[in-house]
Amino acid sequence: MLIFKDTRFCRKQHTPNGFTLIELLVVIAIIAILASILFPVFARARENARRTSCLSNLKQMGLAVMQYTQDFDEKYPQALNRTTQNPPDGYFWNTGTWFWPQTLFAYHKSSAVLYCPSAPVHPVMTTPPIGAPRPFNGNYGANTMIMAYDTNSVATQRPAVSLAAIQTPASTYLILDSGTYITAPRDTPGVTGITLPLAFAAYFPGTSKLVPPSRANVITDPDLKRDFDTGRHFDGVNIAYADGHAKWQKVTTVYREAVNCTDCGALTPTSMPTAQSDWNPFRN
Repeated sequence: MLIFKDTRFCRKQHTPNGFTLIELLVVIAIIAILASILFPVFARARENARRTSCLSNLKQMGLAVMQYTQDFDEKYPQALNRTTQNPPDGYFWNTGTWFWPQTLFAYHKSSAVLYCPSAPVHPVMTTPPIGAPRPFNGNYGANTMIMAYDTNSVATQRPAVSLAAIQTPASTYLILDSGTYITAPRDTPGVTGITLPLAFAAYFPGTSKLVPPSRANVITDPDLKRDFDTGRHFDGVNIAYADGHAKWQKVTTVYREAVNCTDCGALTPTSMPTAQSDWNPFRN
């Protein structure tokens, strides 16, 4: 017997090849949402790594200062020394002068620690040796109330500060994230205080909204201005203290301590400030 198959209902169903426009839009929307969630997380993770590296730098420099004091009659280094002797890192940033990062180089032997990973700029020598580290601006600054700044004037030159002179070394600022290599709470001879910043780089990171309005736009370099406006480490800075340890601190806290250092401006060998501020090494 012959059986005839009706093929009218046996045709192969057509299956679309690829996605519809709606499906593609849904996938794109999901990717965009995930990106908006994950990118800030990745950025925060990167900054956490940079902050940790910066903290390690300051810890090494804090320990280098402690080693220096043991070699030099328990006296802190000066912010700069005027001498014709060859600097420990092998070259002069400025002829006839050692700066405090060069002084500490003999103890940590690393130029890398002089640069904050989150810093806006990594300055180098523009004269021989071209390209060698010269981190004047945008990295770390020494508190000149401890690491005295030699103004080359007998009237204002201060002697080196001794360990015994500091009553609370564990809470006294020594080296900080900074706009320039020397920093102070108030204007002192040769040094601009962070409460009244001044171009080119005399500012404290993240304080443009805290300083008087007339000083909010004094920094003109775009990279340094960004550091002045936004800061570096999640609205905070890293600090090495006078006992050698290092930790993170809020920008607002450091700035408030500078404002509280009301008598820290006229700093001379015969007039030590008494303000209860973490900037002031001479407080009771």
